[in-house]
Amino acid sequence: MGDLDQSLTSALTLANGNAVYPLSAVERAAILAVYELYDALLGQPDAALTPADLNAARPYLQAAYDQVQIGGRLARLRERLLASTDQCPYCGFGEPRDLDHYLPRSVYGDLAIYPRNLVPSCSPCNNAKRTVVPGLGPAEGPGLIHAYFQALPDADFLKADVAFVAGALEVCFEIDATQLDAGLAAKLQFQLDRLKLNARYRGQINIFLSEQRTAMLMFRELEAALFSQYLVKCAGDLAARFGRNDWRVALLRALSSNADFCAAPQDYLGSQQAEAA
Repeated sequence: MGDLDQSLTSALTLANGNAVYPLSAVERAAILAVYELYDALLGQPDAALTPADLNAARPYLQAAYDQVQIGGRLARLRERLLASTDQCPYCGFGEPRDLDHYLPRSVYGDLAIYPRNLVPSCSPCNNAKRTVVPGLGPAEGPGLIHAYFQALPDADFLKADVAFVAGALEVCFEIDATQLDAGLAAKLQFQLDRLKLNARYRGQINIFLSEQRTAMLMFRELEAALFSQYLVKCAGDLAARFGRNDWRVALLRALSSNADFCAAPQDYLGSQQAEAA
């Protein structure tokens, strides 16, 4: 907790040494206890994360997030978190430029500068998620999975449904709930829908298949009977890098089992553009 304690001091102390808010020993202990409880709860909401001991300090803790921005006293925290990954954990392709408060600071101000509540994300995902709090009523839905704490089963649960319409490839991703606990399946599907990932994957599919075009067509020409197996092998290689439920992996798995694509991939990888539905 040493670094966290120092971050609190830096966030609430001006460069000239004057205190923005002088934390009492009771308040400091309460904040660190909230951090420990957050970890124990795996980042899920609980009333105990906003204790009465922090009522006076909470507005200052909430505002302290300003110091995590570029030029702030905690800017190095921002740099470290954004440098920890090269792609947004929510969508799997966007460049992380923002720090998403998994539990929004508007509700859980005590966690405004807690690193495990700050998830590196791309701006579209951060804006789409907004202030979703897991489990707070049907309007909010079940919430998104926590990038730091959510354990995922060793199963292929992201499925891609592919179809060919007028020579164009249409792709729709969905969660296979039969592979998952019902609560987790609901979260993953909510994330897919809330972040509008099927629409946002369209351009990424075009780029990805364009990058794979030459290798796919060359292998199909040389080893037509093994082309499906080649796609499965490519999916496995990507799974080792990005995870078995990455959208690229799910796409290749679906293409490998599609007889039309395997028979004539050139019809869909030539000048044609792939369009995800």
